[in-house]
Amino acid sequence: MADPRISEAGFDLDQIDHLLSTTRAVRKRLDFDRPVSDEVIFDCIDLAEQAPTGGNDASRRWLVVRDQAIKDQLGDLYRETGQIFTKARQRLIGTGHPKEKVVSSSAYLVENMAKAPVLVIAAIWGIHDNSGRPGLFDTVIPSAWSFNLALRARGLGSAYTTMLNGNVEQLEEILGIPPGVTTIVTFPVAYTKGTEFKPAPRRPASEITYFDQWGFTRSQPSTDGTTRVVDGQGVVAEIDTDARPSEVWPIISDIDMPARFSSEFLGAEWTEGSEPGVGATFVGRNEIPDMFAWEVTCHVTEWVPEQTFEWRVTDPNNPGAIWRFDLAEQGAGSRLRFSMIIGQENNGTVPQALKDPEKEERVLNRRRQTLKANMQATVEGVRDLVDGGAEADG
Repeated sequence: MADPRISEAGFDLDQIDHLLSTTRAVRKRLDFDRPVSDEVIFDCIDLAEQAPTGGNDASRRWLVVRDQAIKDQLGDLYRETGQIFTKARQRLIGTGHPKEKVVSSSAYLVENMAKAPVLVIAAIWGIHDNSGRPGLFDTVIPSAWSFNLALRARGLGSAYTTMLNGNVEQLEEILGIPPGVTTIVTFPVAYTKGTEFKPAPRRPASEITYFDQWGFTRSQPSTDGTTRVVDGQGVVAEIDTDARPSEVWPIISDIDMPARFSSEFLGAEWTEGSEPGVGATFVGRNEIPDMFAWEVTCHVTEWVPEQTFEWRVTDPNNPGAIWRFDLAEQGAGSRLRFSMIIGQENNGTVPQALKDPEKEERVLNRRRQTLKANMQATVEGVRDLVDGGAEADG
């Protein structure tokens, strides 16, 4: 019997998956004292050049910088642009902020870029003219990432940096780059201090992969590619706001808020004796206009102020639906995510969907279209409230 972790193509999936999931941006763990040979750089560039090229246009070019005087000039240039990270580090140090570590790491590289044994710049012949021509800039990205993977496989690391592109004229002057060439990314290359890296926390595919319609999710893979109740069909609506999470949270944690924007949601109130938080319950009133109305008891199953509010409908162990707000910093503002998953029972949709297997997909998608419209209206309404586009009292 064949090893189940050997793919049909003959690859060891454990090794390949480990390489793909642990190729990190390396900054503080770059070993500035160990030399890097031209041979290993050539090997990694040769592998990177196997990446696809749009229109088979062989326009990629690689610039390897070893001269310390030149690296010092590039380091000074990088430091000028990267002051935002050194200043942010001072504000975040010791706060436990979710971005404290990555900001500290970025600031470290800003201060030490020139110490890398080698700086490698990926560039391409061509000037961005918004023409959408295939193969010009898009071909650099997969090649650049292949370069990172090749480094990782050999015990080296790097970080994908683009800040030098903010000083193009000075960069071109320092490196003697001719007109008509665009630099895309600069890599500080070094062996790593240790080779054990872990996968980064990321949302699972089931939460960020949509099927057939934007925002249509499924909790688990379908065995035949169709839309079935058993696979946990869901909906996601997202929006960015200019407001910080602390400003958005009071709006989304107000259980009566969706009634301002949704045609289906009529309102809600906390159960007597319940305090907002995990374990609390509230009653929601809903209707499908001109058809019927209903009430449901909702159980709060996750409550992290300024981050997450989740509730389950009817039965927390076998919910009719799972609803959730998630907040995350996005630049200077926030990203609001409103999601739901249709339960296996304890709702009106599933019996209707399962009545006729040939109509199951149609029933589920029709219901999700309605939910999507109401959820999108809700996140847009929240955005307008916190960004000043609507009066806070509705």
